[in-house]
Amino acid sequence: MPRFLFVLAFLGQTLNLSALSVLTYNVKGNGVADWSTNSPQVQAIGRIVQHLEPDVITFNEIPQTNGWQMTNFVAAWLPGYSVARNSGTDGFIRSVILSRYPINASRRWLDGTNLTAFGYTGGFTRDLFEAEIAVPYFDQPLHVFTTHLKAGTGTNDLLRRGAEAGAISNFFVSVFMPANSNRLYMLSGDLNEDVLRPLTGTYRPVQRLTNAAIGLRLTTPRNPFNSDDRTISSSSPFARFDYILPCAALFSNIATSQVFRTDLLAPRPLTLNSNDSRIASDHLPVLMTFNNPYNTPFRITSVNMTNQLLQLRWQASPGRDYTIESSSNLILWSVVHEGLIATGTTMTWKHDAIRPRQFFRLYRLNAPE
Repeated sequence: MPRFLFVLAFLGQTLNLSALSVLTYNVKGNGVADWSTNSPQVQAIGRIVQHLEPDVITFNEIPQTNGWQMTNFVAAWLPGYSVARNSGTDGFIRSVILSRYPINASRRWLDGTNLTAFGYTGGFTRDLFEAEIAVPYFDQPLHVFTTHLKAGTGTNDLLRRGAEAGAISNFFVSVFMPANSNRLYMLSGDLNEDVLRPLTGTYRPVQRLTNAAIGLRLTTPRNPFNSDDRTISSSSPFARFDYILPCAALFSNIATSQVFRTDLLAPRPLTLNSNDSRIASDHLPVLMTFNNPYNTPFRITSVNMTNQLLQLRWQASPGRDYTIESSSNLILWSVVHEGLIATGTTMTWKHDAIRPRQFFRLYRLNAPE
């Protein structure tokens, strides 16, 4: 009696997270005495971030003496968000990262690091601050870095800023990337130079941070109403200091990006004031949205049957988990093989097909929350 084998086209589960939004914002906290939720400046910042409601925010220039107030800020405008505020500081200001999703860990790197090896006699002004975030339906944690490079236009400032960028570049190449080869990462923050409008005597910090060895990509978000890419100053922008530099996988999945200004909104939501951008900071925030890079389609590429041995091949995503089930009637299904973890972009599975009739289906499992 001849034996028949049927292979059911795979059922790939759809990932529920369609996009991730990230905001970077220098909020001009240096020397500010009142950082409470009663402060008009803090209220303007709160209205802006509440309106944009990004999944992740990297703040620069939170006043050192009032960093603890960020828990009150979150309670007022972004309830439920996680806060990481253990960054390095120059004694006046520091960075803080907020996230809608759990922060697994936060770390400060290069805090006060000696920069002699990178061409400057002195230490890193602040630090490179990292939050490792557990984004739902991402196969791996997302590593969000922020930095606030040395400000100023003097020769010493230019040299120190360039050295800080060199130290960060070296960190990614020698420390982060070897230990996290399959992880998604990005760098954001106030780099204090404009790659499109370079200063005389610049040591090219932005170019150092976007060289090919690091894998970070230059982006140029613009305001949707006037197409201006500049972020400083908020009233009359003259340069772009604030950047989001994603790794290649995130860069290829950019969905939207913008420089945000309340005075140009048309129509303007009732929850925002026209002058909120000016009151909040001398910087404008930069917002970028990324499609989920793990939500890639896959399909069966070949099915072969030789001497009752079934060979199935399909497209795969490295690190993803696949399960194969079988049935004789397309109603009752049982697991034939589970825990098939992809190590490359294709997978092959072989199985003895000894029953008169079998159906198979292939699942790509969602990443755990």
